[in-house]
Amino acid sequence: MDLSETMEKALDLLKKRSVSDFEIFGIASDTIRAESKNAEVEFLTRSSESGISIRILMDNGMGFSYGKEADDTLVDAAITSGRYQFKDEFNRLPDPQGDYPETEAFDKTVAAINPDECIQKAVLLERSARDADPRVENIRKASFSRSCSDVHILNSHGISSQFSVSSVSASLMVTLRQGSDVQSGYDFDFSHTLDALDVERVGRTAVERAARLLGARQLKTTKVPVLFDRTSTAELIEFIAGAFLGENVIKGKSPLKDRRGEKCLSGCLSLADDPLDRRAADVCPFDGEGLPSRKTELVRNGTVLAFLYDSYWARRAGTASTGNSVRGGYRSWPSLGTRHLCLEPGPTPMSEILARVPVALMVTDIMGMHTANPITGELSVGINGVLLEKGAPAFPVREAALSGNVYGMLGRVLAVGDEPRGFGHVLCPSMLVDAVDISSQ
Repeated sequence: MDLSETMEKALDLLKKRSVSDFEIFGIASDTIRAESKNAEVEFLTRSSESGISIRILMDNGMGFSYGKEADDTLVDAAITSGRYQFKDEFNRLPDPQGDYPETEAFDKTVAAINPDECIQKAVLLERSARDADPRVENIRKASFSRSCSDVHILNSHGISSQFSVSSVSASLMVTLRQGSDVQSGYDFDFSHTLDALDVERVGRTAVERAARLLGARQLKTTKVPVLFDRTSTAELIEFIAGAFLGENVIKGKSPLKDRRGEKCLSGCLSLADDPLDRRAADVCPFDGEGLPSRKTELVRNGTVLAFLYDSYWARRAGTASTGNSVRGGYRSWPSLGTRHLCLEPGPTPMSEILARVPVALMVTDIMGMHTANPITGELSVGINGVLLEKGAPAFPVREAALSGNVYGMLGRVLAVGDEPRGFGHVLCPSMLVDAVDISSQ
């Protein structure tokens, strides 16, 4: 039974039980993943999975169940769950909200990739890294994968839609040795189309990230402008994502609470959540509840403009959903989350900007970001990087510590680069911040 038939069977069962307020969500996926070691396949797996989840609203209690097949047991479980769930007046299933935007994220050439071709891609990825530098000592997890999924959703209020999406990804971790000095590097890339993924570039970039740290030394305690490269900028953007969630605003857990309309960040920063961007991992014309996806401008030139909501937290806030319900699969409840945070690039190449900066520290790795305080923004984390003199590398830096406040740093951004890169759920360029405290660990 395919996914459409499973959804239809679940619909029939719910109608036979006279359930009047319900939602059915389904997803079917086919994934192939290969890993290469010593130019030979080390790991190959193919998984095909299909399943549905049901939500039922009963007297303000939201029941939930999931399974691979639609049967009476699945419906009974959702009904029982709804009967005993906490009753909440804001529990409701959404009504349709207009037409769905047009977007495309399915590549037939991705669907046609077979296991042998996945192996070839993984081997090519590993070879590209080994050929990039004779100092390569070890390669771990030279991995290539391809996936195709179909997503369906319908509810008793008239929502009904489906979407097909494909993806390919490559990742590699490498270590380089120069005498007794060993450094590691990692890179990853993702796309919905095969022609946009360059596995050889992933291998070379991982090696470059390791090579530039060879010979690294400690830096004396200082306060210096910091260039966050695109990878570390993405980590900072992901860190502040929670501040834009309506749930955190309502609960008083967002440092941006009550600051809508205020200039809280640098005028260089403009940020949006845009799941319609084809580079988004979560690209889809609808969200986890079936409401139309849309671009939401969160920050414009440093001024906070909006927050993000799914239908539940929108009702709590007395506003409308922004299409930000997310799911981790059919086994998961829909919940509020960001979908694709996009930091707008600047007009000038970062290399031109750095040429006018006497000294700056480029941060390439952040360790311990999870220890930062998400409410206050205070952090003290380990970093690796490269000291720059007028944009040119002077020497690599290891075992340094960066401390301060994330929101304070985002208020002192001097410039953002002009070449954004996607990291699945974040799209961003590099970012130059003035006067950051750096010390030896």
